Amino acid sequence: MGAKHFGARVARLEDPALLTGRGRFVDDIRLVGTLHACFVRSPHAHAKIRSIEASAARAMPGVHAVLTADDLPPRMARAQIPMLVPNPSIATPRTQLALARREVCYVGQTIAVAVAENRYLAEDAAAAVKIDFEVLPAVSDCRDAAMPDAPSVHSDLTTNIAAVVPMSYGDVESAFARAAHVFREEFSLHRGGAMTLEGRAVLASYDAVADMLTVWSATQTPHLCRATLADLFERDLEAIRVIAPHVGGGFGTKAPFYAEEAVIPAAAMKLGRPIAWQEDRREHFLSATQERDQYWKVAIAVDEHGKILGLSGTLLHDTGAFLPWGIIVPYIAATTLRRAGLSLRGNRRAHQPRADDGRARRRPTAGGLRHGAADGSHRARAQARSRRIAPAQHDRAPSDALFRRLGLPRRQAARLCERRLSEKPTARARTRGLRGLSDAPAPSARQRMLPRHRGCKLRGRHRPWAVRGRDRARAPQR
Repeated sequence: MGAKHFGARVARLEDPALLTGRGRFVDDIRLVGTLHACFVRSPHAHAKIRSIEASAARAMPGVHAVLTADDLPPRMARAQIPMLVPNPSIATPRTQLALARREVCYVGQTIAVAVAENRYLAEDAAAAVKIDFEVLPAVSDCRDAAMPDAPSVHSDLTTNIAAVVPMSYGDVESAFARAAHVFREEFSLHRGGAMTLEGRAVLASYDAVADMLTVWSATQTPHLCRATLADLFERDLEAIRVIAPHVGGGFGTKAPFYAEEAVIPAAAMKLGRPIAWQEDRREHFLSATQERDQYWKVAIAVDEHGKILGLSGTLLHDTGAFLPWGIIVPYIAATTLRRAGLSLRGNRRAHQPRADDGRARRRPTAGGLRHGAADGSHRARAQARSRRIAPAQHDRAPSDALFRRLGLPRRQAARLCERRLSEKPTARARTRGLRGLSDAPAPSARQRMLPRHRGCKLRGRHRPWAVRGRDRARAPQR
């Protein structure tokens, strides 16, 4: 969308198909020979897997396979799914395996997958898989999980705190020490889950002749999905195609990469048949990503007139058993508190939250706002803003207009203008009323490759050197 369209009504492209029942979701895609999958999931919040017995399920009519972690490609079988947003503050970067091998850490974690002629047979086969569990102690509240003697979420870890991230700005202690009043409050934000009309869905097909894996996924992040698949399958990106058709709601819950998005393509490659999986509502409640569960302790310091001097707080954040997005959600929450402090009282300077972040725990402590004139850094930012909003400067050379409008290097812009000034104007340009730089022949192939920028069109009758608006007044005269 160019700058000239700001504020304009934009027609939605997808409405005609969706309103007339011609939407194409993953479950609407039909491939010849498609099999259907159902996952075997953990019924326990924390347990060790002693053994998996799937022989009875494999022998059921219409069942083509029951796959466990040992049946997956080597890297996918043993490596964790890559963390989407790593952070050096994370002491225990733990993400889940595509299929659990020795331990499950939440209700609904994937352990095996049954593949059959239809979903009904696949569900029956999944129910027939027998797993011997050793149930371990579990903890469901992050306040309890953060205690020193709390049961470990992962049996090989000695702490449930994934990361501690301090964030601060300014002299917090001084702001609170000179405050006439300090108000304290505690807040709890319960977890949220996106209840999309369409659940998660994956369809995968492998063409052995072309060595091409094609995946249709109800995802918000197809490029991320493709890159993660390339990592887990140890394949080139060019050998994987990910398609996101119409998606029936996302709201963030379809943004992460899920274990099912890896297992279904692996099963399709192993069996040589297209395989589809459609999440039902129960699976969505159990296994789709949820967020938030935060406990805040905040304080605000004000003077005798109610002017804000400081803002501080601690945050305890529950990320669940794994960190697929790293600590991005609690980090955003902490910086939101900081931004709230920055905007509370105009030019008062915010001493940003100092945050301690963990998988079961995230505690920001935060600084204050200081009343008074802007300091040197504020003056520098104000001057930078004034430079960005400078009035029109008609005395600049045309090459400067190209430099600013198109982002061209100054030397390249100067060469373009030099070449243009040496040419004779055409009658066509004169009749359009564009003088000087406007009356140019068709751009060369190299000029057509120049990036489009700020509404300047490079093709057709508009030329990259045909500066418009306020710059046209200084175009060279004939």
